Amino acid sequence: MSQLNLVETSIEDIQNALNSGLIISVELVARYLRRISTYDCRNTALNSIPVLNSKLFEEAAQSDDRRASGAPVRPLEGIPYTVKDSYKVKGLVAAAGSPAFKDLIANEDAFLVEKIREAGGILMGRTNMPAVACGGMQRGIWGRAENPYNPDYLAAGFASGSSNGSAVSTAASFASFGLGGETVSSGRSPASNNALIAYTPSRHFLSPRGSWPLYPTCDVPVPHTRTMKDMFALLDVIAVEDPVKNGDFWREQPFIKLPQAWHEKPRSFGELAGCKSLAGLRIAVPEMYLGGPAPSGAKPVTTSPAVIDLWKKARKDLEVLGAEVLLVDDFPAVTAYENDDLLPEGCPRRPRDWVSMERSALIAHAWNDFLKSFKDPKIPDLAAVDPFNIYPDSLRTEPELRHFDKPNAILYHKLVDYIGKGSLNDIEGLDVAIKALEGMRKVLLEDWLTSLGCDFVVFPAAGDVGPANADSSFEGADLAWRNGVHYSNGNRVIRHLGIPTVSVPMGILADKGVPMNLTFAGRAYDDVKLLKWAHAFEAKTHHRIPPPHTPVLDSDIVQLDKPLDAKTPRPQLVVENFEVVQGGSDSLQDVIIDGFVNTIPFGQDDPTLEITVDGAIVPLEKVHTSIGSESLDGQKKMRFKVKVETPKLVPREGLDKTWAPVARDKTMAVVLARACRDGMPTGWFGLI
Repeated sequence: MSQLNLVETSIEDIQNALNSGLIISVELVARYLRRISTYDCRNTALNSIPVLNSKLFEEAAQSDDRRASGAPVRPLEGIPYTVKDSYKVKGLVAAAGSPAFKDLIANEDAFLVEKIREAGGILMGRTNMPAVACGGMQRGIWGRAENPYNPDYLAAGFASGSSNGSAVSTAASFASFGLGGETVSSGRSPASNNALIAYTPSRHFLSPRGSWPLYPTCDVPVPHTRTMKDMFALLDVIAVEDPVKNGDFWREQPFIKLPQAWHEKPRSFGELAGCKSLAGLRIAVPEMYLGGPAPSGAKPVTTSPAVIDLWKKARKDLEVLGAEVLLVDDFPAVTAYENDDLLPEGCPRRPRDWVSMERSALIAHAWNDFLKSFKDPKIPDLAAVDPFNIYPDSLRTEPELRHFDKPNAILYHKLVDYIGKGSLNDIEGLDVAIKALEGMRKVLLEDWLTSLGCDFVVFPAAGDVGPANADSSFEGADLAWRNGVHYSNGNRVIRHLGIPTVSVPMGILADKGVPMNLTFAGRAYDDVKLLKWAHAFEAKTHHRIPPPHTPVLDSDIVQLDKPLDAKTPRPQLVVENFEVVQGGSDSLQDVIIDGFVNTIPFGQDDPTLEITVDGAIVPLEKVHTSIGSESLDGQKKMRFKVKVETPKLVPREGLDKTWAPVARDKTMAVVLARACRDGMPTGWFGLI
């Protein structure tokens, strides 16, 4: 491999480049910051990573030091990733997009973050989401992420796509992968609109501990990757048992016994890449998701001609792989779940008031327990929170409110009334509801598949994509809130009944230029099989293409032809002043950076600097340096000063104006310092 292209590169290729010594993690994250600065903060202004990790260069340097020491290389050593704003990351805000929690700092890592950190991953930042994940493309305190394929369309379903920042940051190659989450379709939906792999697990297969809950019966982590191969590499790290049950509803509940997770787990998930055929498998495909009629009593589903065209090609691919495709006129897991009148005789039923209890007592106890885990004296529990600030009405718009399901709304001001009435597991009717959810899945999905002689179900991830103006235009809202568009296909049932899925790119919608995925769904605990079958489809089709609005930068191409001098220690880099001065120009501003580099002299070379501002390299003639005499301890100090003109930031107005400051609306400077030209770099970045 003579060069590494950061756009679309794999975890394996980055690891190989890092292992070669031709690039190190500090330099790697600096190059990713240039992509983020160029496309997430400027130009397309995708706003997928509103909060950057202030310690990312420190983490990268620690990874480089470990590699240089000869210690065993960990599975994700030096690999950049992002996390949804719902995950706890020690020392960082865990706002979950809500004004009420904008100052809530995590005291520990979420379990999956802990596993990734232990495996050597480098956190780039926290990704965008609506307040407390209650929705999809509604704007939380950080705003929302935009679609890198076509900005005229949403990055996810409007009513359920809260992991939009995770998907956009991964699709645009701002990191290798993202950690999202899902309660309805918040992981699958943005994955589809961004041509990503999304895996939504069976109950307790991935630990949710340390991530903001919404509906604990439904909540699951959802990893986002660009390929199945990367998904396998990530699952090798995170698909492990959490020794702590607290915070994992399904492991804590005493009413039913779940089977052991990953009973078919391979030694390495990479072994599943050997599956290249679907021979002997029979697949059920509900016609209601292909433009066919919905069964009597069921909701009609929108399906655009462009989606149908992609499905026709996907069907041929499935059949070429050896599968038998069976079109079916019903999908009872959805239709009967959504209408009790369609439930077959003998099928368990949820308590009549269960929906309201799930949106009240269950949330109240889950949030109270989660807040207590922070041990924050300012917000010790839910009672200390202003309920009207959790999801204030000011974050909603009139077009949204026209479609908002008010009877099912969370009454935030009443949640505290449920605290003190026992624990979460003491909620009246919980035992009946839990047993009903498990029983419904068995009857409506698993027994149904068996009756058809089918192994799993596939269907287009959605019937269409919604327009970007869904929160500002009544016409746009009407399009975005259609059944088949507002959620991913499958609606609430997939998560509520614990149905595992893998979502794989199916192609690009001809009329919109936005991706559409194919969903593989199956019996509970068939996760390994679904991952294997989804890989076979991806290996045959390779439908993912990179977003056209975030093309390759010159700095994305790493020439792997000259190793760094590992014997040259990183210098000390100190930035004493970083400021932006607004001058007399209407369009330009002055960016000033002052500091010094301390290093042990190496030969005749002076320390070198590479400085970028808002993604643009600062010309050497703009970097003024002065070398002092050696100190008594042999240190050489080089002072530097930069003053460069850059375009003024565009004031954000209307819906683009965020409730809290985001990286998009700041000036970013990145400095790399080396003791000599090919020496090991020290990195620094700042935002104003």
